[in-house]
Amino acid sequence: MNSFIEIFTLVWAFISLIPSYELKPQDWTPEESRVYEHFRQLDCGVRKIPLRITGGRKSFPMSQPWMAFLYIPSDLEMCRCGGALISERYVLTAAHCIKLCPRSTELKIRLGEHDLASPLDCATYNNESACAPPVEEFTIEKSIIHEEFNPFSPWFDVALLRLNRNVEFKDHIRPICLPLTDELLAFTSVMGQSYIAVGWGKTEDRRFANSTMEVHISTERCSGGRDSSFLCASGDIVDTCTGDSGGPLTWRNLYFGKVRTVQFGVVSLGSADCGIGQKAYYMDVPTFMPWIIRKLAEFSNLV
Repeated sequence: MNSFIEIFTLVWAFISLIPSYELKPQDWTPEESRVYEHFRQLDCGVRKIPLRITGGRKSFPMSQPWMAFLYIPSDLEMCRCGGALISERYVLTAAHCIKLCPRSTELKIRLGEHDLASPLDCATYNNESACAPPVEEFTIEKSIIHEEFNPFSPWFDVALLRLNRNVEFKDHIRPICLPLTDELLAFTSVMGQSYIAVGWGKTEDRRFANSTMEVHISTERCSGGRDSSFLCASGDIVDTCTGDSGGPLTWRNLYFGKVRTVQFGVVSLGSADCGIGQKAYYMDVPTFMPWIIRKLAEFSNLV
């Protein structure tokens, strides 16, 4: 910065972009309270298969049952993104996965997916073979993109996708929990927390992964004043990459007295040359919880 005007402009932009979101149940409408209670009663964050592998390696079938694969059937690389199932009817993803896709009307959502190259996902646990049921495909009935998202800016990169029909929960298709309690809402404010990012993005050989990959990351201070609504990781060696956008950043936490998997971030932005030390950015889900609740409350039927 070499002028007062530039400094003033940067400070003003930073202040104006900080979301001032808090969960304030006392100010909620009846519909917003109903959405909150629905999430609270949801049997979320449960996996039948234990999480066993992290750090940039393949996950096991059914170990990430909330994962959603966004894709165009005629081209598995174009507009490829991830997402997370958060209820019987909605997927949480990144806004740019929809806004920057020139053929977004052709996007499909696949649930219960693990290995894109295999019609049947099987694995061996305790010397016994287990196979997941077939994947299920959905279309997008409605895309709800954050009103302040700008394709030329990294801020507010969140979206909700309403599926064309209700999801029937099974071992390989289940919702993830959202941060609803004060403790979970404050969890991301501590730097150095560990998280798991999951997706079908590019790996170290610069090819898209066929199977869901899990990377274990730790957060650090963001640059450019983005700590208010972003989670950041170093992107050094272990990193998310192209194709992982929209996928969840998760961790196992105490959730209303039970240990469950909770989504704390949405994969948003990173370097095109993944794993070389440039920061990776994730939308901070606790920041956007009021927006999520408010948007879902606008519909008469959450599910």
